[in-house]
Amino acid sequence: MLFFVNKPEEKVLERIALVGGDEDKALLLVGDAAVLGTAHWEEKLEDMDVEDIYVAKDAVDARNIELSDNCEVVDYAQMVDLLLGSDEKVVSL
Repeated sequence: MLFFVNKPEEKVLERIALVGGDEDKALLLVGDAAVLGTAHWEEKLEDMDVEDIYVAKDAVDARNIELSDNCEVVDYAQMVDLLLGSDEKVVSL
């Protein structure tokens, strides 16, 4: 299940855990949610069994943040492929 996230709120992470349940989880972080890709949040996301973390390149550049090694920076074309190019369920939070 791919979660499209644009807000860096703890409640959003709680919703991901609730909605995602035992399914494989991936995050696509855009806008302010890019900060969830930093080392500060790494352990929390691992505890939630988030397998893949994608972060929008423009969000990283605009905020000048350093991401954890578990993140992959993606451009717009890659985001479209993630959102529309697979059979995975997409949940926007």
